[in-house]
Amino acid sequence: MVKIIFFDIDGTLVQLGTTKLSTKTKEALLACRQKGIKIFLATGRPNFVIPEFDIEFDGVVSFNGQYCYNQSQVIYENSLNPCEVLQVKQNCDKLNKPLAIATKHKLCSNYYEDLLDYYFTFASQNLEVDQNFDETIKEPVFQMMVSTDSSLDKQLLHNCHSLQITRWWDKACDIIPLHGGKEIGIQHVLDYYGFSIDESMSFGDGGNDASMIMYTGIGIAMGNAKDEVKQVSDYVTLDVKDDGIYHALKHFDII
Repeated sequence: MVKIIFFDIDGTLVQLGTTKLSTKTKEALLACRQKGIKIFLATGRPNFVIPEFDIEFDGVVSFNGQYCYNQSQVIYENSLNPCEVLQVKQNCDKLNKPLAIATKHKLCSNYYEDLLDYYFTFASQNLEVDQNFDETIKEPVFQMMVSTDSSLDKQLLHNCHSLQITRWWDKACDIIPLHGGKEIGIQHVLDYYGFSIDESMSFGDGGNDASMIMYTGIGIAMGNAKDEVKQVSDYVTLDVKDDGIYHALKHFDII
């Protein structure tokens, strides 16, 4: 029996660039809540840029699993190694690439770049250049973002041993702890509530959702998901624009 469901946001709950739930998706989420099933967001977004949906979620797995909380408390937090954050900054300087960082309260970069700004628009965000970046980077950092393709991954993480790269767009990446990811945050949420993995379900579409989809009891890929996500899923539903969440929950007799 499914007791908790984790939903990626962009490209899963809502179409990229929007924050409005479709009527069918909202209906499905409300039906889950009425049956006592907990619904959590599981996103790469920082905690402070979660959209305000017109439905209440039980909690959030943010920063790709590094900061998890419910309506009453923080369940788990895991910031990046501060020495290696500075090392990535040096690596980016050598590559002539700006570095975007996300703390608990701020999402910013050291300078502007069109491609990095475009990456942010997928989640309806704007790139903010921080004039005090050298001070902000000393705060606990939960995620870093760089506009590079996979060919530069090794150079980005040069001399770093506790970080990894995850991506859902081939022209930019998120940098998170090596022993991190949505599935790590999810396990802490499951432990908090006393649920087993078999009692969990997840929905996603991007490369950073693959580990979550493999980890939960039932992992569902959206019809618009990347091929590598579909390949590791238990079920491929319809596209987000065709109410894939609603149809999958019907398929599995959840609602």
